[in-house]
Amino acid sequence: MAPDRDTKTLEERRQGDRRADAGQSSDDRSTAVREAIRSELESEIALGRSRRLRGPDSPPVVEVDHVSLAFDNPILEDVSFAAREGETIALVGESGTGKSTALKLILRLLIPDKGRVLIDGEDITHLSFEEALEVRQKMGMVFQGAALFDSMSVFENVAYPLREHTDLDEDQIRKRVEEKLQFVDLDPSRVMDQLPSELSGGMRKRVGIARGMANDAEIMLYDEPTSGLDPLTTSTITRLIMKLQRELKVTSLVVSHDIRSVFRMASKVALLYDRKITFFGTPEEMMASEDKYIQDFLGA
Repeated sequence: MAPDRDTKTLEERRQGDRRADAGQSSDDRSTAVREAIRSELESEIALGRSRRLRGPDSPPVVEVDHVSLAFDNPILEDVSFAAREGETIALVGESGTGKSTALKLILRLLIPDKGRVLIDGEDITHLSFEEALEVRQKMGMVFQGAALFDSMSVFENVAYPLREHTDLDEDQIRKRVEEKLQFVDLDPSRVMDQLPSELSGGMRKRVGIARGMANDAEIMLYDEPTSGLDPLTTSTITRLIMKLQRELKVTSLVVSHDIRSVFRMASKVALLYDRKITFFGTPEEMMASEDKYIQDFLGA
């Protein structure tokens, strides 16, 4: 009987070894995937590093100071971050963590329950409607779906904020529209008379950026600017945001789920989790963090 028990034990050992090998293979595959993701993100950091402005500290252009906001439930709790001239701050996190809400607070479309929002050092939380409109002229907003007026031509879409908020004459408006379209790499002679429905998704996003910067905004806010775009068009939009930073020293705040683009364009990254900012720093610092949630977030 002893040999039978020995044979059974040997077979059990072999089965255990096979299970261990299978588990090890799965672990190896998981490790390989994470290493590939890390390598890809590091390459995006390297692409963006040389383009980031690294001047001395200057006063914040946008500052969110210990802000809390709740509707039926808490949305943001004691959130603070700042953006200086020419910086691109990326707001990242899972869906529903309050990223777009933060943009609405900066636009003064919402008022926090606690804390302050400052634009160029001015607390905007208690401004009147008219005063808030004046501050808002410093900002350009690019919405997730571009939010162009379907019944208006490209020219009329970009000209709209100029007609509403400036005293420019028609010749000046046309010149400004052409200038902004050229900046976003669109040929004015080809696109100005077209309707948004005649444009590709990437072209609509670029028209949205042109409209956002029509007033020579010093602050640009983007809500998922690369959402739904193919990789090549995503790269084009990312380069445009970097071009605004590099050439015009525009201060940008970008809500995005696209970590590759974020690591390429961002000066700083703010990670929202559980109603709070759990990380605020450079892409390099985020990549080097040993925090488990950050590593899981990047690996996902």
